[in-house]
Amino acid sequence: MDVNANWLSVPIVLPLIGAAVALLVSSRVTPKQTRTQRNIALVTSVTNLFVALFLLWQTAGQDQRVALQIGLWPAPFGITLVADAFSAIMLTLTGLLMLCVMVYAAGTLDEREGLNFYPLLLFLLMGVNGAFVAGDLFNLYVFFEVLLMASFVLLSLGGRPGQVNGGLRYVLLNLMASTIFLAVTGVVYGTLGTLNLAHLAQRMDAAPDSLRVVVAGMLLVAYGSKAGIFPLFFWLPASYHTPHPAVTAIFGGLLTKVGIYALFRMYPLLFPDLLTQWQPLILSIAALTMLVGVFGAMAVNTIRRVLSFHVISQVGYMVMGLGLALSGNQLAAGFGMAAGIFYIVHHMIVKTALLMAGGAAELTVGTGRLKRGYLGGLVKRSPVLAGVFFVAAFSLAGVPPSSGFISKLGLLQVALDAQQWWIAGVSLLVSLLTLMSMIRLWQKGFAGPQEDVVAPLRRPNLRLTVAPIALLVAVSLAIGVFSGPFFEWSSVAARQVLDRQGYISTVAPTDQILPIGEQSH
Repeated sequence: MDVNANWLSVPIVLPLIGAAVALLVSSRVTPKQTRTQRNIALVTSVTNLFVALFLLWQTAGQDQRVALQIGLWPAPFGITLVADAFSAIMLTLTGLLMLCVMVYAAGTLDEREGLNFYPLLLFLLMGVNGAFVAGDLFNLYVFFEVLLMASFVLLSLGGRPGQVNGGLRYVLLNLMASTIFLAVTGVVYGTLGTLNLAHLAQRMDAAPDSLRVVVAGMLLVAYGSKAGIFPLFFWLPASYHTPHPAVTAIFGGLLTKVGIYALFRMYPLLFPDLLTQWQPLILSIAALTMLVGVFGAMAVNTIRRVLSFHVISQVGYMVMGLGLALSGNQLAAGFGMAAGIFYIVHHMIVKTALLMAGGAAELTVGTGRLKRGYLGGLVKRSPVLAGVFFVAAFSLAGVPPSSGFISKLGLLQVALDAQQWWIAGVSLLVSLLTLMSMIRLWQKGFAGPQEDVVAPLRRPNLRLTVAPIALLVAVSLAIGVFSGPFFEWSSVAARQVLDRQGYISTVAPTDQILPIGEQSH
């Protein structure tokens, strides 16, 4: 066994230990205990980021995969953790976003609000990291449930009526999706006799067509609802604007991408023969998701609700990348997958920065409403905050030289090369509408005159608040200006995602001859 493979357990074990230690100091609400929890969480997050960077260098940098068989039980009998370039990219982005949100929270939360907030973030980090490296369906389900539990508590932390209402909608649909996920896990194990993904990739080829279609459809519903695709998106704008801005930022930038990651992982690995057949369906879902999200953003009047609807529209672009990758042409599939992964990277960074900036503006003014000029005049009152919001907003809209421009240009080029004219047209239309929405936010929320005034309950520490936003904006600009190396890593990740045989040989399942129907236990 490769000694370096042991590092795959660290992104799961480290946040768990950090959260447990942080909870030991939470018996009373005191500033000292909150600061201690925060410091433990920051040290844990920094360490987690370095481990993720090491795995990124090991996978994307050296174009290889790493697999760890827990307890030395060989696949498919034991628990398998697997990382390739795509997993490592997601782990690194998750580590970066978590660290930035923790610093942001230090500048926006008081001692009472901050108590147990940081351990919950660490539990969320454990669930997300585990989902990115899980090598079998059941453990992927387990890690989805871990992040669901942590996210529900974070969403309702504070107990305000709006939070409880939004949290109930959030947990209701996610529990329904989890039920479907668990049901399909049972169907797969009962018919194919295994849950190991590499083993499933071998057995799925010999499975009946009806079984493959049913499993693919159920996984699309389960993962798609967690990603917020059409028509399973309604829980997202109803819940994401209700909690503290730090929670909204990490949810909008990270959680929906776990569902997208699962779709990108499962379809090329388990259903390669369904790729061309399902392409029209996936592209249609992408178009409807983009349109519903951007029209919803233009219809609401609070800054975080606008940005929450834009989470939906931008998920549509990622699904578009998946749809373009579902092509019988290997070259077109590779470019489509690479463009989709590049778009995920851009969106996670920019959306987190935007939601943090929008939340900081709301905390500074005391309300997030765009009417009556509540948010006007922020250019003069908080010029640095206004500046980072401006850059992030126009990156989301795809204005050059931002990462948003490069990522949308990549998707557009792939769509035109594949002669998918209609989805290219929809993506251009949604980009234009996104730009109009961002201009509306800028005019009403930052550059416009301040008419009415609302006294904020607590002004944030702008130094701690703006610093992580500025860091993410700088990373976004760097990705746009120096897009070549970043797109090359996305291409490596895409090539590994589409290479089924390479994934199977890395995990090295022991069963080579057992027919379907014989269990692998």
